[in-house]
Amino acid sequence: MADTPKLDVPPELRTLAEQGVGQARAAMDGFLNAAHKVLDDASRQVDSAQGNAREIGRTTLDFAEANIAAGFDFASRLAKATTLDEWTRLHADYVKEQASRLAEQAKALGQHASAAAPFGKGGK
Repeated sequence: MADTPKLDVPPELRTLAEQGVGQARAAMDGFLNAAHKVLDDASRQVDSAQGNAREIGRTTLDFAEANIAAGFDFASRLAKATTLDEWTRLHADYVKEQASRLAEQAKALGQHASAAAPFGKGGK
């Protein structure tokens, strides 16, 4: 076995291989860092959207409760009315109050929706 020639890898080729591995490692590290950043950004956007959806849900429920309470209050006042004129006045007052309440609620929900839009005033 003394006849087996010894083959050495030239130093230049080793240096070139080491540089290639280093460059590939750096490129992969850059790619993985960018992927982590994208996932972190997406996670923040999802968290924000979920928070906005929860807030809109709570606000909508609060509005529903207020509207139901106003309806029961109106029914209670109506039940105590003793004349048709009083009934008519109570009804007109309720319709006016409810129209105002619904306008305010629509405005508030519009502001929530605008803030929740991905590229709206509250978004990017």
